[in-house]
Amino acid sequence: MNRIGIVVLGTVLAASLCCGQAPTPSAAQGRVVGHGSFPVKVVKTLDSSKLKEGDTVEVATAGAFKLADGTLVPKGTKLTGVVSAAKARSKGDSDSELTLTFDKINIPDGKQIPVKGMVQAVFPPEEQSEPMMAGKATAGAGGSSIGGGDVGTVTDARTGSNMNSSAQAEPAMNPKSAGVEGMHGLELKDGVLTSKGKSVKLGDGVRMIVRVEILG
Repeated sequence: MNRIGIVVLGTVLAASLCCGQAPTPSAAQGRVVGHGSFPVKVVKTLDSSKLKEGDTVEVATAGAFKLADGTLVPKGTKLTGVVSAAKARSKGDSDSELTLTFDKINIPDGKQIPVKGMVQAVFPPEEQSEPMMAGKATAGAGGSSIGGGDVGTVTDARTGSNMNSSAQAEPAMNPKSAGVEGMHGLELKDGVLTSKGKSVKLGDGVRMIVRVEILG
């Protein structure tokens, strides 16, 4: 399959895929056949003082979407990965650190979709979000706007046309969001989360935008 797209079905999911790129090799899992970003939620607290490199981690998709081959990825589907680095701040350290790498989307019917993913943005749980935060998150050129109209853009690899979904994004959250919003003392750069506190701690319900390459 040379292209994979995401069609947004849920009301809390805004996903953006770019397809039709020249395949690039992946060390162990095949070629890259697509890439995109979508929101997930932490389902079990992630604490860098209690995790170690190699530990398995799991988050859940924040809405339903469909792949171009018709595969439905329901809301709550588990995205699994591993801890690439975890460090609590001890004497002499400037920061605590947590790095997550995602490798599988686990469809409820048993199908597993291999991916290579990293954290692109972090937001507090929905109930803690401050109103009127839209616009604080950074967005790349051509990113969808928030707060009215359609959000979530899928690019057709053959025609280059855009197909817009009617799903509404969470405030201040969209597939182009990057960095940390509304969480004091936490920073994100190139997938690495750092904090001046004793540990990097992402509690239940913390929302993230995850950037993935889909592997074929």
